[in-house]
Amino acid sequence: MKKSILGILAIVLVSLFTFCSGDKKLAASQVPAAVVQAFSAKYPGAADVEWKTEKSDGKMVYEAEFKMNDKKLEAEFDEAGVFIQEED
Repeated sequence: MKKSILGILAIVLVSLFTFCSGDKKLAASQVPAAVVQAFSAKYPGAADVEWKTEKSDGKMVYEAEFKMNDKKLEAEFDEAGVFIQEED
């Protein structure tokens, strides 16, 4: 009985942590202009762009998920539009 309760509690805590710390989806209109401009300059052929935001080391990071040249990519920028990294 104790193991069952502890197991359920562990699942609830992990789920809550995952939900609270997850990425937050944004409309393009909610992304700072500097970020959108930097993204557009770096990826002029990007399509199907979706924006998310998350905190990393106490700073807001904006992540664009998009398609370019038939490839799915992710790019991260800080609040000032400074490019951080790209992932595929």
